[in-house]
Amino acid sequence: MSGTREAIERLVAAEHGDLECVFAETLKQLRQGVEGAALRVTFARLRNELEAHLAREDQLYYPAMRALRPALRDSLATMTSAHDTFRQRLADIEAGLAGGRPDAAFRLVQSLCNLFAAHEVAEEKMLHEIEQEIRVEDLVR
Repeated sequence: MSGTREAIERLVAAEHGDLECVFAETLKQLRQGVEGAALRVTFARLRNELEAHLAREDQLYYPAMRALRPALRDSLATMTSAHDTFRQRLADIEAGLAGGRPDAAFRLVQSLCNLFAAHEVAEEKMLHEIEQEIRVEDLVR
């Protein structure tokens, strides 16, 4: 089980790292004033990768965590609620870009990036706490 747990932790960390890179590229393009198709492609990548990550968490990771650790139900509900906020921000960014408001889109991407970074830290902390609990349980057995 330890190998599976480590694999999941590596997978989540890798997904977070990939998303950080896509956020950075989107912010860079907005900062440089990139417009048109190039910016739409970069934002579409951000939106698609973030939405896919959130879907995996909502449909795969969080239900498994809830089943294994019922005490995390409230924390996981908070995490899921944050996903709704992220999706709304993505829609706001898309509207800003479509409306020709790159400055507003830049601020919204920065804000989303910061919110997601805090979310990542909370998730990774939760995974670490679960790992510690499992290690203690293994020692007691």
